[in-house]
Amino acid sequence: MNCYDCTSDHATTAAVAICRNCGAALCHQHAQSAPQTVVRVQGVGQSTMPEMARRIVCTICRGAQPV
Repeated sequence: MNCYDCTSDHATTAAVAICRNCGAALCHQHAQSAPQTVVRVQGVGQSTMPEMARRIVCTICRGAQPV
């Protein structure tokens, strides 16, 4: 599978990840790491885990997320 963003530049680069939001294949250059809060249901409410998880997103989806 090849990187979706590289094809718009007429390049062929092997993908190393898939965007969690849109599903586009991404090369190392276009893959962005973003933190994600992990929520576990416990008892009558939700509780967040103390450490953030990692998710991989493309540059478009990363830019669309609030900071």
